[in-house]
Amino acid sequence: MHPMVKPALRRGWRDLGTVQFGMTPAHAITLGPVDLATASFLELLDGTRDAPLLREEARRMDLPDGHADRLVRRLGRAGLLDDTRDCSPAATALRERGEALERLRPDLASLSLTTAEPGGALTRLAARRALRVRVLGAGRVGSVLAALLSGAGVGEVDVRDVGRVQPWDVAPGGLPAEAVGERRDEAARAAVRRAAPER
Repeated sequence: MHPMVKPALRRGWRDLGTVQFGMTPAHAITLGPVDLATASFLELLDGTRDAPLLREEARRMDLPDGHADRLVRRLGRAGLLDDTRDCSPAATALRERGEALERLRPDLASLSLTTAEPGGALTRLAARRALRVRVLGAGRVGSVLAALLSGAGVGEVDVRDVGRVQPWDVAPGGLPAEAVGERRDEAARAAVRRAAPER
């Protein structure tokens, strides 16, 4: 495991010995007592170190033997940790697509708050890539919805419509003004491609 404190949980000090993870009442969890060495160790939980390396770092920081493991277990039981390396093959493939994952980082952070299992957020995000969605209608709402689905990582978004783009079909995030006069389905499909350029 390469533990990482869930990035969507902001960290703040409640007092000199208590750290709070998450600011909303639904997700806020406190940890204490926390000394300065433990607070520094928390900064190392960024997903780049496995358990043996974390133990070594804890020894260098003069933390007691077993402190790193106890802290990681405690944070894990509280649902504060994630592990983007412990996930499904589809999630591993998505992680290797750096540009796509970077664009989806806000989605990944939000999903981490709704999944307790390590790697669960990345696995769910990767599952979106297997989805196929058909949007019927490429007007103002349909084209924005199709682009939003594509931008959120849905694997295939197909837009069906007839006719030509009219001025009232233009919308931010959907069909641009330059598309007026083009076929609606083709213009909406172009918006879908723009929303996820790495695909």
